[in-house]
Amino acid sequence: MIENPASDEAATLSEAAARRLRQDIVGGGLPPATRLRLRDLSARYGLGATPLREALARLAAEGFVTLEGQKGFSVPPITRAHLMDITRSRQVVEPQALRLAMEHGGGAWEDGIVSSLSLLRHEIARRDPSSEAWLDAYETRHHRFHRALIAACPLPSLLRFCDDLYLQKTRYRRVMETAHQDWARMLTVHERLAEAVLARDAGAPALLASHIGVTAEVVLTLLGEAPPGG
Repeated sequence: MIENPASDEAATLSEAAARRLRQDIVGGGLPPATRLRLRDLSARYGLGATPLREALARLAAEGFVTLEGQKGFSVPPITRAHLMDITRSRQVVEPQALRLAMEHGGGAWEDGIVSSLSLLRHEIARRDPSSEAWLDAYETRHHRFHRALIAACPLPSLLRFCDDLYLQKTRYRRVMETAHQDWARMLTVHERLAEAVLARDAGAPALLASHIGVTAEVVLTLLGEAPPGG
């Protein structure tokens, strides 16, 4: 096979554009309903129109960007319907991934859960919710913990779907500033979840589903709407 350096470089630029756009959308740097014009994005990221266009198309397929006919691309708005779609989808697929991980996981998987929980605990201990840099670090540790729980799931496509849904949920937490919370309680919830998973407790998937639902309840309250069943 003859390698095409130009093609490889284009793919790398497109990947970099998608990564930076996704990070800014999830972190709130690009607020909900923001129009994503190529000229503005090119100035913001120092990238050409082609990799940005490819990145936007990719993010639209993943649900991080909205494409509306002639209006072009935009950041999805914050809505109850979208939040509940993400939440309920996570409550279906992530517990199933966890069940499979508990069936297939070995010592390395268990070590990953223990180490990720330790890192999360350390990050919470040094918390500074007023710092965007700290919130980024916290989200990285929190995501690592949730990834560790299901890492032994033998279905890569299911793991990728869980990851995409998690990041979309993170956007709601960051935009609505729900990261400012009862940290002691939050840590206790994660410790109990890790304990149940490591013990191969059959109730662990239900515990995970309940945990996933908590953010939705908090955000819905901030949106001035009643939680499901409320």
